[in-house]
Amino acid sequence: MIVIRTYAALSDASAVLEGNQVHALLEAHVERLAEYADFDLTDLAMFAIIMPGDTLDSIEAELGRSLIDSAGTFIQPPEIVQKHSDWFEVAFILSDDGFGLVLFVPIDRGTDAKLMAATEAAFAEATQDR
Repeated sequence: MIVIRTYAALSDASAVLEGNQVHALLEAHVERLAEYADFDLTDLAMFAIIMPGDTLDSIEAELGRSLIDSAGTFIQPPEIVQKHSDWFEVAFILSDDGFGLVLFVPIDRGTDAKLMAATEAAFAEATQDR
């Protein structure tokens, strides 16, 4: 998993992910955040790029928060869930000041089954409301 909490980490991740679909998704967030350049990224958002083989326990430990409840759904409903060809993009607003967490979840057999099920359920709910 790649966790991005600072602009330096964002730049490093962007270089590593060049050519990967998630790179373009991340760059779109960078463009949207440009108007907040006077703020540290730690005040605005955190990004987590999940990798096949990452376990839900290790993801939650690294993020410092539980994501999925005992029913198998996200504890906090996502604001946005988008499905791309190889990735889900799941955005949460975590505080009243707008701090966000964006998860990039690979559409892959190696993705943690609980995380994939919660993501697919959130996507189904989001697209049902349209």
